[in-house]
Amino acid sequence: METQNIFSYISTEETGWKTARIPVTDNKDWNMYQHIQRCKNVANAWYHAGIDDGNRPYDDLVTPIINVAFRTEGFDVKDIVPYVNDSNNYYKSFLVKKFHPRWARIHELDTLIDKMVEYSVIYDLVLLKNVNNKPEVIPLESIAFCDQTDVLSAPICLKHQYSISDLLEFKGKWNDEAIDEAILLARKERGTNNQSKRKGKSPGKYIEVYELRGMLPDSWLNEDGDPEKYVDQLQITTLDKSTDGTGLILFKGKSKPITEVFDALKIDQVRSYGRACGRSIVESLFEPQVWNNYSAIKIKKMLDSAINIFQTDSEEYGNQKLTQLPDNTILKHETGKPITKVNTGIENMDKFMAHKQDMKESARILGSASEGALGINPASGTPFKLQELITQQGQGIHEYRQGKIATFFGDRIYKNWILPAMVKDMNAGERWLDDLSLEEMQYVAEGVGVKQANRRAVKLVLEKKPEDEISQEDIEDYRDMVKQEFMKGGNKRFLEIIKDELKDLPIDVYVNIAGKQKNMPQEADKLTNIIREVIRNPQAFAQMPGLTKAINSLFENSGLNPIDFTQITTNQPQPQAQPQQVAQSMATGQ
Repeated sequence: METQNIFSYISTEETGWKTARIPVTDNKDWNMYQHIQRCKNVANAWYHAGIDDGNRPYDDLVTPIINVAFRTEGFDVKDIVPYVNDSNNYYKSFLVKKFHPRWARIHELDTLIDKMVEYSVIYDLVLLKNVNNKPEVIPLESIAFCDQTDVLSAPICLKHQYSISDLLEFKGKWNDEAIDEAILLARKERGTNNQSKRKGKSPGKYIEVYELRGMLPDSWLNEDGDPEKYVDQLQITTLDKSTDGTGLILFKGKSKPITEVFDALKIDQVRSYGRACGRSIVESLFEPQVWNNYSAIKIKKMLDSAINIFQTDSEEYGNQKLTQLPDNTILKHETGKPITKVNTGIENMDKFMAHKQDMKESARILGSASEGALGINPASGTPFKLQELITQQGQGIHEYRQGKIATFFGDRIYKNWILPAMVKDMNAGERWLDDLSLEEMQYVAEGVGVKQANRRAVKLVLEKKPEDEISQEDIEDYRDMVKQEFMKGGNKRFLEIIKDELKDLPIDVYVNIAGKQKNMPQEADKLTNIIREVIRNPQAFAQMPGLTKAINSLFENSGLNPIDFTQITTNQPQPQAQPQQVAQSMATGQ
């Protein structure tokens, strides 16, 4: 590297990225560029090799299976709950919790999660970049080169297709003269895939710009730098030849370490040790798709050969096209020269159809996509409970992968990148209109009632005359009145965070995803059966106070809010026996 300049280094590494293969085992090697290309082709139902002239049918197995994975492995921003991790200021968690969904919606965190899930399913590698504490998913197709064994262990180079307007936005931040020259070099063509040499004509002008980050020679950053010394730096260049015959350096400067700028998620850590991408769901479907297409091609050839062929020795009818004969024509053949049909029936079609069905079932098993998850009606006679159980059990691998993605997102991306940006925006001060749930209304009403009641108590004490009496019952009645008045105001309330109110407070986050919905229908069904047996006794609630907790669990597992049913689940006091009834019981000896 010491004898190279920045331009030759990028050119050499980009060529090696597309061709060099790394050993994974003694008899297997792997190339990341080719892996990305094939995963993308298969995920889009395209042939990876050969000419796609329409003569080869592509019977897609992958699309419905990865659609199931996208749907079941995804999660929502509402499942991520930030809070103030300070016992003395825990009440401020309410404001943080209410501010978070609105802030996440503005910054499109749901879209970010969807992209992470899709890249994980297709490639089993999610590469994220920290842009001002706001993560962005980097398309793997935009990688010009990186370390194929560990994407974060060596310099990373990304290739961008910048338009003239894109370059102009960097005026004043990059080298303005280099930007002007790059605009002159822009061409009316654009690579739809940054890894491909193929270009497409475009009405606008574009230029390829390389973003290189990592530990690089100090001499590339400073003219008098030590070529033997390596420092973290950022180089923005283009390989298009400038007036002096070399590429252009649009920007160069010091940079944070790669691990602070990028982060990566790879779920399959064990089987794919030694390569940057794990074994994704799409990769596991490579072979079933190949053999399913093989059967589809064979079936097409057999269907093409299923034509009507007739033979005869007759000179009159030989080489004639039957399509030229009028309908209902009766032909009279020469004696001893009949017209006979050649047997061109399709044989072994059932075997190829059975093979296709086997490949389809194999693909569904590998992709953990049951018939129920795919929206396919079960076979006639299949019990509903059995179908429900099969569907839930089949989603086990997706729940596992979902948990991995959620843990990575909550424990690393949220804590290291997202929360600092959100807290910064909160400390700037904010006021907004929000909807409060019943539980939140009750929580706030309780706080308002206690505060107003305490104020009233202090005021009464200070203004108390000797003959006045202040009872706790009056204070509690006043508190209840304040709570009732607050609840009458409706659930739309203005919330406000005062500037620097959360300054220096530790903000943490927990992710309520994996396990929350696990086996909910079965648990709800079990609880229903238990409660059905218990409430046959009219005094069940009084005899079993712990039943209230079970009923609340039933409401939660059924997707209902227990707060809405507090009057039902509250243990009611038993009616007191009337004195006359007690006397009668004593008289009769009962």
